[in-house]
Amino acid sequence: MKQFTILLLALALFSCEQEKKQTYTVVGGTVENNTAENVVIRGTDFEAKLPISLEGTFLDTLTLQNDGFYQLYVGRERAEIYLEKGQNLTVNLNTEEFDESLKYSGDLANPNNFLAQKYLWNEKNLDFKYLFTRDEDSFLNKLNEDQKALDSLYASHNIKNDNFKKMLAEEDKYSKASLIENYQSAHSYYTMKPEFQVSQGFYESLNDINFSDTLAFRNSASYQNLLSVHFNRVASKEALEGDNSEHTLYFLKSVDEALPDGYAKDKLMYDHLQFGLKADRHLGENYDIYVKSNPNPKNLAKLTERYNLLKSLMQGEPSPTFDFENHKGGTTSLDDLKGKYVYIDVWATWCGPCLREIPSLKEIEEEYRGKNIQFVSISIDEPKDYEKWRAMVTEKSLVGIQLMADNNWESKFVKEYGILGIPRFILLDPKGNIVNADAPRPSDLKLKEVFDSLL
Repeated sequence: MKQFTILLLALALFSCEQEKKQTYTVVGGTVENNTAENVVIRGTDFEAKLPISLEGTFLDTLTLQNDGFYQLYVGRERAEIYLEKGQNLTVNLNTEEFDESLKYSGDLANPNNFLAQKYLWNEKNLDFKYLFTRDEDSFLNKLNEDQKALDSLYASHNIKNDNFKKMLAEEDKYSKASLIENYQSAHSYYTMKPEFQVSQGFYESLNDINFSDTLAFRNSASYQNLLSVHFNRVASKEALEGDNSEHTLYFLKSVDEALPDGYAKDKLMYDHLQFGLKADRHLGENYDIYVKSNPNPKNLAKLTERYNLLKSLMQGEPSPTFDFENHKGGTTSLDDLKGKYVYIDVWATWCGPCLREIPSLKEIEEEYRGKNIQFVSISIDEPKDYEKWRAMVTEKSLVGIQLMADNNWESKFVKEYGILGIPRFILLDPKGNIVNADAPRPSDLKLKEVFDSLL
């Protein structure tokens, strides 16, 4: 309590010393049950680390370039906050109940307490599966109903800040537009109807949105997300008419045509290419589009390094090798599997998407039993989850060859394949050469087409 009193006194002194409006922003607060070293505040081209004392307090002055929405991190937890130049904010929280405990005071208390309540409302009421399985009219009606509920919540906080109100309205518009942009792919996923298409005119409600507003891109994370979703939808539409492996190519071309060279174009392309740049027939073309877009030199250097790695993973190249512990005892190496096609699943017991693929993987293993193909699952669990891995393989009756990587994410095999996310599927030929370094998932109908063409 003593530390908190000192904190309030410090904030008061900052205020009293300024007879005219200050240009810096004072942010402080208390963190109960803290294990982090810093409170981190991030925004576009902005990051500040506020050290947390042994007593759990923090206090610092920030020089903001823009008023607006920022992200506040304590360890792995985060919250959206609103900051303005010259306006102070005090944050109090308990890491054991992070979202529920957030309380704000100071100049910007009302807007930020609303944001905290808005997050809890969304957490309680926003069910994506329910939302995206609705038909078009029901989906759009639900979006409008939810917005009315949030408008009522906003009104209850009696916020007088016109700048916040204006920026919040923009954020809500971008968030709603992102859900509309996502509807077709999400509806297909949740209803398991891959051929689903929205009706003509479904996107007309987005006609008033400028999808090349570089200023909004700098100032709004929601707008950044909207553009990413939008250009991914555009790419998916084009890919449906051709080869789905061309998705990244269409994405890059759409962004390149829509935006001028600069921050927005570079961030959209770079963020997409971190995962979208793959060892396929478009690798060189995708890389060249990015090189010619006048990219940020640091980003270009990182993607060039990845490009060079991926060139070694093209079809026909020899696969990186492994020799890992087998669940049944001993070890199994890639050399032990020569003579058969090998379909590799890189996964972990904590990975939800990995676990969702297991039923499809078991089905396809059964369908191709006796064929010239060997199914291999490689867990990259950490040592602390070793027993969990052993138990899960048994409990879920996982078949195929079940292996444990020797150093999780840092395993030589994982690093040489440049694996950044799981599940990851790899297909090799009987000589141990790469057929596809990023093969279709078991749940993807295209996988059977690939198998049938080879076996």
